[in-house]
Amino acid sequence: MNRAEVLRHVQNAEPVMGQDLSGMDFEGADLSATLFDGCTFQGTRMAGADLSASQLVRCNFVRTDLGDCRAFGTTFFETRFERVVMVGAQLNNASFFQCAIAGLALTGSTLDFVTFSQCTVDKLLFKDAALEKVTMASCTTAMIDFSAATLERSVLLECDLRHCKFEGTAFSNVVLLKSNLAGKKLAHHSFVNTQFIGADLRGCDFSQARIAQANFQGAQLAEARFEKAHAPNAIFMEADVSGACFDHAVLRQAIFAGARASKASFRSADLYQSNWANAVLPGAVLSGCDLTYADFSHADLSQADLRGAQMFRAKLHAVTDPGAQYTDRPRALESEPELLAAEQWRPVPLPG
Repeated sequence: MNRAEVLRHVQNAEPVMGQDLSGMDFEGADLSATLFDGCTFQGTRMAGADLSASQLVRCNFVRTDLGDCRAFGTTFFETRFERVVMVGAQLNNASFFQCAIAGLALTGSTLDFVTFSQCTVDKLLFKDAALEKVTMASCTTAMIDFSAATLERSVLLECDLRHCKFEGTAFSNVVLLKSNLAGKKLAHHSFVNTQFIGADLRGCDFSQARIAQANFQGAQLAEARFEKAHAPNAIFMEADVSGACFDHAVLRQAIFAGARASKASFRSADLYQSNWANAVLPGAVLSGCDLTYADFSHADLSQADLRGAQMFRAKLHAVTDPGAQYTDRPRALESEPELLAAEQWRPVPLPG
């Protein structure tokens, strides 16, 4: 099948099946609303082509130029991409399902409501791209470059992101549910309303990052660094922050309820009105902190260092604190006898 025959099939809304379209020139061509099944596009020139509403099934793109193409409502199914250039492309309501991506450059592209599902991603470039409502779910990932990209209202579900690049990436309302970013250097980044629920963030560096209202619930954060991070209203509920460093961080009204914070360091942090109910903090360092109105109800403060901490009306209801060191405890609120009695009340067993 030659170029003219392909375009005739497209015009007549006929499928193009099992064709080798290598080396052909479809630059600026209208290839929309067409089924391409089992076709090979090796070295094919498709810059500026319109693939809107087309379905590309079991196709093979090798060294293909798709720069500035349009893919609105386009579906790529079981398709392979190898050294494919899609720079400056516009993708809207597009989906990549069970695709093998061994080199796809979407540098400077615009992606809106795009889904990558069950794909194998070896090399994918989003540098300088604008990603909004992008979902990557159940994908096997290697190197993805998000450098200088904007990532907004997007979901990266259970992805291994340890080899990804995030230099200059801007995150806003992004969900990184159960993703693996262990050891990543994310200092100075901005994570506005980002959800890290259940993520593996062990050893990550969030120093001086802006993570206001970020959600780290259930995340693994052992040995992570948050020095001078700006994290008011951040949620660390039931997270493991053992050995993590939050020195000089702003954590006003942050929630650490149920967190595991053994030997974590919070030197001179702003923890005004923070919540530590049922948290476990043996050996933690909270010296010099602002703990005004903080709630440590039922927390374990064994061997914790709270010297120099401001504890005006901090709640120490039912704490466990053998070996803890305080210098401002007289201004804190001790256990409430009536509440403690109510919490310890148990119904009398019924006879026989």
